[in-house]
Amino acid sequence: MSIKIITDSTSNLTFEQAAKFDIDIIPAFVIIDDEEILDDGSIPPLEFYDKIDKSKRSMTSLSSPQSIWDAIDKNKDYENILMIHVGNKLSGYIGAVTSVVKQYQNKNDKSPEITIYDSNGVSLLVGYLAIRAKQLIDEGLGIKKIIKKLDSFRDNDLKVYVTVSSLKKIFEGGRIKRTKYMLAEFLNALPILSIDDGLLKPIGKEFGFDRTIRKIIELFQNHYKRKDEVHVSFGITRPNKKSDIFRKMIEKLESPNITEIHDFYIGNIITCHTGTEVYGIVTARNFKLN
Repeated sequence: MSIKIITDSTSNLTFEQAAKFDIDIIPAFVIIDDEEILDDGSIPPLEFYDKIDKSKRSMTSLSSPQSIWDAIDKNKDYENILMIHVGNKLSGYIGAVTSVVKQYQNKNDKSPEITIYDSNGVSLLVGYLAIRAKQLIDEGLGIKKIIKKLDSFRDNDLKVYVTVSSLKKIFEGGRIKRTKYMLAEFLNALPILSIDDGLLKPIGKEFGFDRTIRKIIELFQNHYKRKDEVHVSFGITRPNKKSDIFRKMIEKLESPNITEIHDFYIGNIITCHTGTEVYGIVTARNFKLN
């Protein structure tokens, strides 16, 4: 059975990674001060971060129905298309894809079977599910077994831990009230966020950056067993001392068994909502980027 993987640009996969694993990416949009920008990798990360920092307002928008249609039609000769997207509780993306898929199948009698998979997450959690799916295809598994294994990988092996050292963008986006924002900034109180039941939720709060990243590392270590082999992806924006401190602390860990630390630029979609002072890790048990 021939199976094609499609995801969206919230997956935080680079286009080099997508090419390596034969994954198609449908670009979403970011809107910065009324300028609509296609999230297609054409703007280098550091240049995009400059735009975010100088902006008064930033937000995101779904891919166009036409681009979703074109991604399906381009791969119509496959027997099955597996579409892995940002979590349904985090975005309306899956609803938009579902609508286009129904229209496409109604107008095309020879449409491939199309399976829409809810990642229950965002960023590299989505990307690594797409890569894992491709690895399972290469092992010769059919779509039903792939979905079963993806469910287990998503629910048991993948974790995301994030903090921000400034709540400015979150406040500007209307996600927290002014009084809470001002108090947090005054006290240097930093949230710790993780994916829980398909939502990005606060799971803790610490005062000061050092205490916050130590708490993230503690949560990370408590999730895995000592001998677990864990791949860690370390999110970066601009090079800075805070990022260096965080990474060095991870490098020194003896538990769990970290097999690789992979740096990745935190994607445009994420930084539109968080700003560029964001620090995080995406961790995956029994996973390799090959």
